[in-house]
Amino acid sequence: EFKKADKSELLRTAGAEILEAVRSGQATKSPELLWPFLLLSFADLKKYHFYHWFAFPAVTADPPDTVSAAPVPVSTFVSKPYLAQLLAAFAGASQSAFIARYSPHAPEAPWHIGPLSKWDEIYSTVDDSISMLGFIDPSSHSTRPGWPLRNLLTWLRHCHPEITNIPVLCFRDTALIGHKYDEQLAQQCESIVVSVNVTPAASLESECQVSGWERNEKQKLLPRIVNLSSTMDPVRLAESALDLNLQLMRWRLAPSIDLAKIAGTRALLIGAGTLGAYTARALLAWGMRKITFVDSGRVSFSNPPRQPLYEFVDTLDGGKPKAEAAASSMRRIFPNVDAQGVQMSIPMPGHTVSPAELERTRATVEQLEQLVKSHDAVFLLTDSRESRWLPTMLGTLHRKIVICVALGFDSFVAMRHGIYTQGDDFAGTDNGQNMRLGCYFCNDVVAPTDSLSDRTLDQQCTVTRPGLAPIASGTAVELLTTILQHPQGAEAPPPGGNDDAGAFGAPEHQIRGYLAGFRQHAIVGQASSMCTACSPIVVNAYRQHGFEFLLRAFNNTLEDASHCSTAENVSYLETLTGLAALHRQTDDMLEAIEWSGSDDDFEAV
Repeated sequence: EFKKADKSELLRTAGAEILEAVRSGQATKSPELLWPFLLLSFADLKKYHFYHWFAFPAVTADPPDTVSAAPVPVSTFVSKPYLAQLLAAFAGASQSAFIARYSPHAPEAPWHIGPLSKWDEIYSTVDDSISMLGFIDPSSHSTRPGWPLRNLLTWLRHCHPEITNIPVLCFRDTALIGHKYDEQLAQQCESIVVSVNVTPAASLESECQVSGWERNEKQKLLPRIVNLSSTMDPVRLAESALDLNLQLMRWRLAPSIDLAKIAGTRALLIGAGTLGAYTARALLAWGMRKITFVDSGRVSFSNPPRQPLYEFVDTLDGGKPKAEAAASSMRRIFPNVDAQGVQMSIPMPGHTVSPAELERTRATVEQLEQLVKSHDAVFLLTDSRESRWLPTMLGTLHRKIVICVALGFDSFVAMRHGIYTQGDDFAGTDNGQNMRLGCYFCNDVVAPTDSLSDRTLDQQCTVTRPGLAPIASGTAVELLTTILQHPQGAEAPPPGGNDDAGAFGAPEHQIRGYLAGFRQHAIVGQASSMCTACSPIVVNAYRQHGFEFLLRAFNNTLEDASHCSTAENVSYLETLTGLAALHRQTDDMLEAIEWSGSDDDFEAV
């Protein structure tokens, strides 16, 4: 209806009402009838967009009235002392249109101002007095009168047809009325006087031409729009409140924090369980807007009390998929977060891939790698050790920030994985002047394998003290923000000589916490050249052989098992990285010591 409103007809109707007010004499008594306005408005309450379009109907003469002399400032038209008396004369006037007589040789009262209804009393052409038609002019242009003059001349044409030329006082100095006159005040006067040739009513070809629709800020005949979504939309209000809380932290305590860098970080959470739920909430509190969950499970009855993103309703009918349920919960908590859930069972070493599962597993690997590439930080939050292997290797390959969190009954570890520099090309472990930091698997002397089959009930569940997960998750998120605020980012060395670098100092490598005694230790561990997840030989094997390499790792398939007495007891990854050879050397040494019977040799080993 707003768009379809007949704007021309609305103006014609308003113009007809103006002419009727003139002809009936009502406009003489009430000049405000000469200047109605129209307002079309529409409120889009879903988007909080408010559209409005003003029209100030102006009756246009045909042929039009013309200006007979260039407009002049009122301070030029009259002398300055009389200008002060003009302002004084307006002090008691309340009409928007008036008749004024200026008598320069009557110093005591040079100005006589009255309403239009006193025309016959005030208007005079005798002696040297000057009679003027006047109105309160809203125009701010130095030489152009405002639109109300058109309708005022229409009144003059009909009510005093004998007038064909008249000076018009366009009074604009209502703000100066009542002020004491001085030279500075004279310079502030903006009123002008313009002499107008009035087209006689008998000469008009048409008097029903009406214009007046306002142009928008782009000078087009279109409505104006006021967007109040930022102040009225609850979603926008929630976003502003979150940002304000973070900005207060920066303003008061840490002025060097780069909040935009934190907010722009894209986080991939591998695991949407207890650790995933608490980690996501902490990331959201830091203002991160892009969070993706990866999980293969469904919400069970034991989850809602321990995992803050789920409710009892999520457990019904077999349970909702965890990843999507977590993402949906995040969007309910904060609608502006871009939270997505990916239901995915991550392929793992020691978990055989059958021929029927081959293509599905290949597609899963490709999807996971694409997720890692499209995010900035990867959190490893799964229950099993082997499920962290593939994300660790992919994070290393694509040089992403990888943070691993693992829980014991009353202990936890939160650690960041070391990253290869751009120029290293996965050729070694040197990272500039510092050795590359180790990953979650670097301290292991055995490759990850199937730890999920044939587990008892207590082994199938994460049995930890309930307060441990939020502590570990919060520590991991703060570790990430510390990395993001460091000048070297993911390549930042652990605390040492540059402890003060960055808003929060240097990020630790590993934080190990113990609820027993409420102790916490920061540990630094170097990368292992035999690591089954991040060593150069593993990363390059994937770069060269792709999915075929992964398939050998999943199925534990040895390329050459001739040197092994029992091939099935030797891991492909251990053989590839040299751990299997290290095991054989250790076994041979221990066997030699056993046969020698020397306690000294055993103690030496």
